[in-house]
Order: sequence, then C-alpha cells, then structure tokens
Amino acid sequence: MTTSSASTTVYRPGRLLLWLGLGVALAAVVAYALQVRAHVLTTPWYLVSALTAAVALVAVSLWQARSVWRILALLLVAVVAGGAWTLVVGTRLPPYTGPVAVGQAFPAFQTVRADDTPFTNRDLQGDKNSVIVFFRGRW
Repeated sequence: MTTSSASTTVYRPGRLLLWLGLGVALAAVVAYALQVRAHVLTTPWYLVSALTAAVALVAVSLWQARSVWRILALLLVAVVAGGAWTLVVGTRLPPYTGPVAVGQAFPAFQTVRADDTPFTNRDLQGDKNSVIVFFRGRW
C-alpha cells in the first residue's frame, strides 16, 4: 500500500498585499509616535500618505480574495487613516499676525483657565499691570 504525500500548496491571492498594507500602517503609526516622543511638532504628512496607501493595499487585497479578516483589516486601517486625516486637516492654528508691540492693542482672544473660569482680553484691561506667560507644557 503506497500513499502519496504530495503537498498541495494553497495559493491565496492578495495575501502579500494584505500584510504589506498592515505593515505600512503600523510603521506609519510607530513613526508618528516616535516623532511625538522626540517633541518634533511638525505636520505629519507622511502619516496620512502612508495610511492612505495602506488602505489602498488592503482594499486591493480584499478585492482579490474576500474574507472576514480582510474586511476587518480594511475597516481598522480605514478608521486609523480617517483619524489621521482628521488630525492633520482638522487642527488648524489661527494665522500668525506678528508680535504685540508696545502701545498696540492686544488681539482679542478667549480661553479657559486651569480652574475652568473664562479668561478674555478684557480681563487684561484696566490700571493693573499684567504678565501673560505661555507655557506649552510637556505631557
């Protein structure tokens, strides 16, 4: 009695694209975490570019072979990419209008103190001397 032990290789189309897409997404998030840890506060355009490419890679992988895991991977990468795009596009600073000069009116602003009480430019007006210190903090 002879048995054939020929191994059959199962070809799964798109598997390389799936892992490549997940790897690109993970590398982009790790790179951004390292950027924040290094206190480099520049706009991370590489993050949104890499995550968008990762979404495309996982989507092509899903198109080549459909499975629940690929759908979940696409949803995960798409949510992370959407959050990155929201971070980059949605957080805009007001335009810089230059420093405040002596004798010039202080620009209008509104903020909240650490104890949640409101603070505006009107609180600086009057006969009292005031000093504003901007502390960016490290958290």
